[in-house]
Amino acid sequence: MKIKLLIIFTFTTLLISSCASSYMQNSSNVSGVKKSYDKILVVARAKDKVARIEFEDQVVQDLALQGVSATSSMNVIKTESFSKELSEVDLDNLKAKLVNEGYSGVIVTNLVNTTEYTDVVPGTTGTAYYPVRYGRFGRYYRAYPVNYWEPNQIETGIKYTLESCLYDLSVVKDNNLQWVGRFQVKSPSSLTKSIAKYSKELTTALMNESISVE
Repeated sequence: MKIKLLIIFTFTTLLISSCASSYMQNSSNVSGVKKSYDKILVVARAKDKVARIEFEDQVVQDLALQGVSATSSMNVIKTESFSKELSEVDLDNLKAKLVNEGYSGVIVTNLVNTTEYTDVVPGTTGTAYYPVRYGRFGRYYRAYPVNYWEPNQIETGIKYTLESCLYDLSVVKDNNLQWVGRFQVKSPSSLTKSIAKYSKELTTALMNESISVE
């Protein structure tokens, strides 16, 4: 009974701490303004086509819930475009193409680097109360306390650092960066869940800091 309760407690604690941790490390409204966009193109620079589609679609859905019109880049920017650096001419042509198609903003998410990490998860102490029956007569129950201690744990894995940027295509000057956010994801166990969490944090920050709805 004691072992079962300790396992339940430990699992619940890890679950709560995992849900509470945030992918976003920091963000900045570079332009200092908050504005609305007619239509936003969502771009995920990823070699994995499945991950790219799933990520872009999730961000599009989350923005739609906020009243923002957005579309995935899959039918606009082909995967081959990510295999090389685009020239200034390529970038100008791409920007003109997007503007002609009604886009006024672009969100680009890019993997910055991957590193190995080692974390020490502090042990915990607590008290559990177990029922006990005294004597042979009647149904007299009470609880007695049992103190327990969970030792420190070592966690290792791969940490992914990613960056998401919002660009304003209506800005004529070269520097049209509006907002940037830095994220860290440690050893994701589920691509779908990690994408959903990342997208939720990204779109929430964008709506709070940079994008408005008319």
